[in-house]
This record gives sequence, structure tokens and C-alpha cells, in this order.
Amino acid sequence: MKRIVAAVALLVAMTACGGAQKKAPLEGTLWKLSEMKGIPATAITAESDFFTLQFNAADTMVNGRTNCNRFFGRYAVKDARLSFDQMGMTRMACPDMTYEDAFVKMLDEVDRYAIEGSELKFYGDDRHLATFHAVEVPDAGK
Repeated sequence: MKRIVAAVALLVAMTACGGAQKKAPLEGTLWKLSEMKGIPATAITAESDFFTLQFNAADTMVNGRTNCNRFFGRYAVKDARLSFDQMGMTRMACPDMTYEDAFVKMLDEVDRYAIEGSELKFYGDDRHLATFHAVEVPDAGK
């Protein structure tokens, strides 16, 4: 009987530990847009690298892609404050720039972020602006 109780206790403990969602780090994670006002889900999911961004702590640079162009620039983090600076991007002509324009405008408005498990949320003036989710980076060696 003691073995059964011990086994059940161990199983409960393992489930409780495994059930906690690990918090993805801001830096070094590839973030893909999940939702944003003004950009429909069909535009977000049209390509796997549409509306993505990645933060690099070594040089405090951020880079990513809209649905058309690639962007890059500097970022600063202090506590939960986040700001982007010296942003630049490629300038390919695309048939519809509406979603790209909305995404870039959103980045300009960001002043705070929060990470909840594998979700990254951007805020500006205490308004929720966008939600991203962590995605695995494909292994180039495979």
C-alpha cells in the first residue's frame, strides 16, 4: 500500500512540475505575431516568417519581417519597458502595404511588454497592441 501511495505522490509531483509553462526569454526567441488589430489571421499565417521578430542581446538589435519587407534596428529594455530606435527596413514594392504599415506603426507605439509562458504581448499607453507566440527556429543543419 505504501508503494502505491508513494507512486501516486510521485506522479502528482511530476505532473505539477511538468504542467507549469516555461517562460520564453525575450532575447534569442523567434516571435511570430498571433494577433493584432488591423491584420487578419489569414495575412499573419500566409507565410511562416510573416510578422516575426527576434531580439539579440549581444548587440541589442532586433530584426524581423513584415508580410513584405525585412526590418532591423536597436531596442532597449529596462524592467518591463521596451523601446525601439534607429529602425530601418528593406523597401521592396508589394501589392498591398496596408498590413506592413499597421505593423510598423504598432512597433513605434510600443512602450511596454509582458511575457506569459510562450506569449509576448506589446503594450502602448496601457493599451494591448499585439500578441506574439514563441516558435522553434528550424535547424539549418537538418
